[in-house]
Amino acid sequence: MTDDNTSKKTSDTAAGYGCLFLLGIVGAIGYWAYTGIDSAGWMQHRQDSVITAESNWFVGESKDCTSYPLDEKTAHGMEKPTGYAISKISCDGGPEHSVKITFLGRTEQPDHSWVRWRCTRNQDSFTCKETDASPPILRSHDVKTGRPILSYDGGKTWEWADQ
Repeated sequence: MTDDNTSKKTSDTAAGYGCLFLLGIVGAIGYWAYTGIDSAGWMQHRQDSVITAESNWFVGESKDCTSYPLDEKTAHGMEKPTGYAISKISCDGGPEHSVKITFLGRTEQPDHSWVRWRCTRNQDSFTCKETDASPPILRSHDVKTGRPILSYDGGKTWEWADQ
């Protein structure tokens, strides 16, 4: 009788681990699918943000705009994640307005120095779709000195990161 109980417990434990493993795989696939869909611009993010807009920007009109992802220090001060790319959208020389904006694209882009958006004015908000971004910022260390270095042009040129 004891062997049957031990065998049943071992079988139940194996089944439990199998379920956990399966849940882990499903979770990883779900995360991968979400990030892929988000990067493709199919996920909407509705946020209060600052946008520059001249008074002659009429409803339905679209403009090319740019944002600059926050560096670590600035992001920390604003209680946002490093690379937060939607704190301010610059579209024209107009005054800044804090409004609801629907973004189609990634909201966090720590590997880029700028992000381009195509923004359309709605009746009481804006919709901005990501269209482009700078080449990824490459990070490394100088072989001789060990100091951190950065490249903003895909590795063609490098500069010290700690200056």
